[in-house]
Amino acid sequence: MLFYLQNGKTTAAVRTQGGEMISFICGGIEYVWQGIPEHWDGQAPILFPVCCSPKDGKMAHKGVEYPMPKHGFAMNGEFEPVYISKNRVVLEQRETDETLRMFPFCYSHKADYSLRENGFDVRFLVRNLDKNEMTFCIGGHPGFNCPMTEEDGGFEDYSLYFADAEGCTVSITKDGFMNSSVPKCDRLRNTNELPLKYSDFAILYRTNTQSRRFEEAFRFAGIPYRVLGGFRYYDRKEVKDMMCYMRLVLNRDDDLSLERVINEPKRGIGEKT
Repeated sequence: MLFYLQNGKTTAAVRTQGGEMISFICGGIEYVWQGIPEHWDGQAPILFPVCCSPKDGKMAHKGVEYPMPKHGFAMNGEFEPVYISKNRVVLEQRETDETLRMFPFCYSHKADYSLRENGFDVRFLVRNLDKNEMTFCIGGHPGFNCPMTEEDGGFEDYSLYFADAEGCTVSITKDGFMNSSVPKCDRLRNTNELPLKYSDFAILYRTNTQSRRFEEAFRFAGIPYRVLGGFRYYDRKEVKDMMCYMRLVLNRDDDLSLERVINEPKRGIGEKT
């Protein structure tokens, strides 16, 4: 079910599945990422009751392990409307038999969306309705179009602004890795602005073969990137060798490709043969 909010010429859409805002249009511009299935088809999922990938896909309570999906289950569950007006909607999610098998607590989780003429406010309210102490995490995972339009410059021409900036300290090495032994630095530099930079983002993957999908997406989007601790996919020896074999299939007169792979794998071919 969808709820449409309006305040002047500003509109928004909120979905009961996952309790998330899937559209925000201001000044004729759609700000919320509308999803590309081959990359990420989400919009602004709510992360609850965990904001991570739990170790081995499990959480434990009083010595009992429970299965827990990445970022929790709220994003895949239904919310019920408890308040509806022209420019505000409040959705609530309660425990079910399914959630109790993953998270053994009774709770109330409300997502409150209010639309302003030039923006919106989001509040999450979680109440423990269980007799036991409840440990949880909650967070937003909104995706925004950036740049907003083709005329607005590039990604690094944007910044994030915080109304109540308390500072953002982090220990980062010169290579961009987090390390607690490195003195902390204030990312906001005593301001409320955080400029967006590609160099502030990193993707971790387990095997070298996984990098190809990311690299091709970066190239398609024109995003500069570096591969640390290894080679770019098409710079790897085995990939270059395979590309030469494919060129030779199409063109037997490709001497450069032949010279590269004529003895790969080793066939005992050399200057004397």
